[in-house]
Amino acid sequence: MASSPPPSELASWLAGQRWFASKTRRIEAVAVADRFAVEGGALLLVDVTLDDGARERYAVPLLEGPPLRDALDDAGVCRSLLAVMAGDMRVSGDRGSLIGSWTGAVRRPGPEERVARLGGEQSNTSVTFGAVVIVKHFRRLTEGVNPELEIGRFLTEHARFAHTPPLAGALEYEGAGGGRTAVAVAQQMAAGARDGWQWLLERLAQGDPALPALRRLGERTAALHRALATPTDDPAFAAEPIGPADVAAWQEAIRRQVAAARAALAPRGLPEAARALDGLAGLIGCVKLRHHGDFHLGQTLRVDGDDFMLIDFEGEPLRPLEERRRKHTPLRDVAGMLRSLHYAVASAAPEAEAWETDMRAAFLAGYGDAARSAPFLPATDDAVTRAVAVFELEKAAYEIVYEANNRPSWVEIPVRGFLRATASPAAGRAAGAA
Repeated sequence: MASSPPPSELASWLAGQRWFASKTRRIEAVAVADRFAVEGGALLLVDVTLDDGARERYAVPLLEGPPLRDALDDAGVCRSLLAVMAGDMRVSGDRGSLIGSWTGAVRRPGPEERVARLGGEQSNTSVTFGAVVIVKHFRRLTEGVNPELEIGRFLTEHARFAHTPPLAGALEYEGAGGGRTAVAVAQQMAAGARDGWQWLLERLAQGDPALPALRRLGERTAALHRALATPTDDPAFAAEPIGPADVAAWQEAIRRQVAAARAALAPRGLPEAARALDGLAGLIGCVKLRHHGDFHLGQTLRVDGDDFMLIDFEGEPLRPLEERRRKHTPLRDVAGMLRSLHYAVASAAPEAEAWETDMRAAFLAGYGDAARSAPFLPATDDAVTRAVAVFELEKAAYEIVYEANNRPSWVEIPVRGFLRATASPAAGRAAGAA
């Protein structure tokens, strides 16, 4: 690509991409912040100015044109970007550098590996190289330490956690000021893996609530949290005690989320949730640590033997990077998975609703047994139940806002979850929360 495309053409193309994050906004301007030559095209870093003055940066690999074509559809371009990672290379652009790194935990793919782009993703794009590695290309970029890269490296090199694919390598952008931005990460392919969401929907359609497998998922979730609690001198991962100030800050954040949900449902509204927030008091004296942050069935891979791998540690992409890296109680992940089970039941055959209590109980039994006496877990089942119910409420409120704005016909699913979580701590227990 001898030169960058005209700004108006680039803006129009960006607005039509699935991974463009601000489809409801108008693009006022685009500017190419940096450019790297790759085989048959270029990798552009594009700054987008929106109609409210906000700016977003995107990684845009393009083939030689016109017309504009996504270069991640081309095997040669994908191999060129992987080569930078696998070769620990530094490549100069117009203003900054692309820096590749390889961990040594995974073999480097050879030229015989078939390159295939995966479909169905929205905020990122993944490309596989045979059965060796999968490379996730981030589209919207944020300067700073990306949790996907950071947690993947910790689990691979320090905690040596066996139930997430090992980190193979990374591709980062270093600007003139020295700050780094993750552009892509490579991980080992999980042999025989299936998407956890689709797997459970199929089991429910067959009349099977998959209780032993969900218990195993609870065990693997607890094992992840124990791995993230591995002692370390790294301040980004060292566990810290939860104090009253933490609980007060979490309560205030939940109040704001509930207020947003109430506004999204206006004039219908939602019941008062203030008393339910008292359930976090039992966390004082436990420890907070890094956690998944966006945990649901779609962030799991079902592998042989009804076992699971846990994936995608980027956190919720629309939240600020600092917030995604913040330590919290890992019981938020537990609540996220319970909400995902509720969605799965609601998306399956009507008779599946009768299984939800047992499904929740199976997951939580596995989690409780595997996490017992861990420093991040309250001492009593009642304290666990009450805290999980609060975080289910938080997640349901978040889902209400999302569904009201994007899928209004689905909004009753999180409303039901919100009402159950606010009813009383005992309601959470009756639903299988402890």
